[in-house]
Amino acid sequence: MFKLYARKGAGSLAVEALLAQCAAVYEIIYVSREPGGSLAHSYQMINPRSEVPALLLPDNSIMTESAAMMIYLADLYPEAGLAPSAASPQRPRYLRWILYFATAVYTADLRMYYPARHSTEPSHADAIKARATADMQRDFEIFANEMGAGPYILGEKMSAADIYAAMLFSWAPDVPKLFARHANIKALYDLVTARPAIAKVWARNDTL
Repeated sequence: MFKLYARKGAGSLAVEALLAQCAAVYEIIYVSREPGGSLAHSYQMINPRSEVPALLLPDNSIMTESAAMMIYLADLYPEAGLAPSAASPQRPRYLRWILYFATAVYTADLRMYYPARHSTEPSHADAIKARATADMQRDFEIFANEMGAGPYILGEKMSAADIYAAMLFSWAPDVPKLFARHANIKALYDLVTARPAIAKVWARNDTL
């Protein structure tokens, strides 16, 4: 059994959705916060960076980094059809966009919502947030232009990359504006979140 350390509004959303879509056996362990706002000390022993999610594997080893979990789990459950094989010509595109969302959009999101973490000078926070918001909008624009008609990242077939992307779309500073600007992003989001297993996870996490 997998144990996913999770919080609502965190990167655990996509991992939980993937586990559900793969019909994997898993347990959700919600990570609490201390009175001062930091994550529980017991969780910091699991992930010293105090970042959610973390995934406890059946052999009792720990994975961190949500994108790595998505790649690993999609490969582990090939019957779910959520990852092209290593030999597939679609594999490079699949990996590109998972890592793009992890390294570009995800990091911009963290700078946008937590600007004070990214400078030792409190007066920098507003400028950091503004730059991050602009970066996030640019990165969505790049993706929308390169994705084309879709309806999924790999064309007609949904993959783990689409689930990961859908999570990041829900973190946009203005989701209705994002969807109005990019019809293909909205279509992808709607298709992913209409899957019954994923819809249940979205609802459980109070996600748009």
